[in-house]
Amino acid sequence: MKYTFPLLLSSIWLSAVHLQAQQLKQVSNMQTTPLVYAANKINHPLNIDGKADESDWAQAPWTSAFIDIEGSQKAKPAFNTRVKMLWDNEHLYIYAQLEEPHIWGDITQHDAIIYHNNDFEVFIKPFEQQPLYYEIEVNALNTIMDLMMPKAYRLGGDALMHWDVKGLKSAVHHAGTINDPTDKDQFWAVEMAIPFRSLLTYSSNATPKLNSYWRINFSRVQWQATVNEETYTRKKDGDKFLPEDNWVWSPIGVINMHHPERWGYLQFVTKQPQEVKLPESQKIEQLAWNIFYLQQAYHKQHKAYADQIDQLPNYTQLVKPAMQQLKHDILLNKAKSFYKLTIRDSSNGYSLTLDSHGNYHTNDE
Repeated sequence: MKYTFPLLLSSIWLSAVHLQAQQLKQVSNMQTTPLVYAANKINHPLNIDGKADESDWAQAPWTSAFIDIEGSQKAKPAFNTRVKMLWDNEHLYIYAQLEEPHIWGDITQHDAIIYHNNDFEVFIKPFEQQPLYYEIEVNALNTIMDLMMPKAYRLGGDALMHWDVKGLKSAVHHAGTINDPTDKDQFWAVEMAIPFRSLLTYSSNATPKLNSYWRINFSRVQWQATVNEETYTRKKDGDKFLPEDNWVWSPIGVINMHHPERWGYLQFVTKQPQEVKLPESQKIEQLAWNIFYLQQAYHKQHKAYADQIDQLPNYTQLVKPAMQQLKHDILLNKAKSFYKLTIRDSSNGYSLTLDSHGNYHTNDE
């Protein structure tokens, strides 16, 4: 009995070290550069029928093919997925094509859990200085689930399921037959017109400014299915469904789409630029969130936050190189249970403040 307490302390310490090591591995996986898509502006509305056969769509470039949510080190997706985007003064237009030999779906109720079917998902964060973002999911039956997130789940947010994309237009096209296991299909496609006004907040303008950026990403949830003579069913191992594949446009690094700071960028342009560029804020945002992730890992082991960023694990690899061009301040309370980080980029007058709760504020001086 006299050895129980020291052994318990040792177990707790080893557990904390193990959790920190897991977190650090995840942070290392979250270092890929977000992708950027420049969407052309058009002067007239599109017919939303799921076919994208207008000349405007023909001139819009495809995104790169989707990869695993954890990144290119994982297996290449079994089926190809690509997206195009356009915009006018009223709408953001999205067209997605999902290669699929067996198109199926059985969820027909709005705001049901659509990702229990194979689905296509849109994640949109229009406002740089606000944590809220939107999610739209659709299956091959064109059943929609839409929600608003005040902030990410991991930061204390919760989905507002009663929120809807007012005026959303969507259509699905099947190059093949749905729910017919007797043949092989080619693909299913989703076309959407998302009204800017449906994403409007009280103090914002509905139409994006020319050359401005939004955060955006897309996900495809793909289940392994058993093909019966008349139906499709998700495969099980005993009583449990086999895990789904998560294929995305811009990889997150972890199996969690709710990291908006890891999404790609959508730029609103009038014509395709010679070179698609990241926004100037990307460098400072990447650094701020790296410090945030590493502070979480540090807190796991020490039960307090670091008051000097050079105390953070993996500081040399993930923080120090960027700090040579940027300035920072970090303020902690006496108990070191809360911090507030400010990073400034004097080259463009941009600054970002991020605290230990994930609250942040940006400023373009």
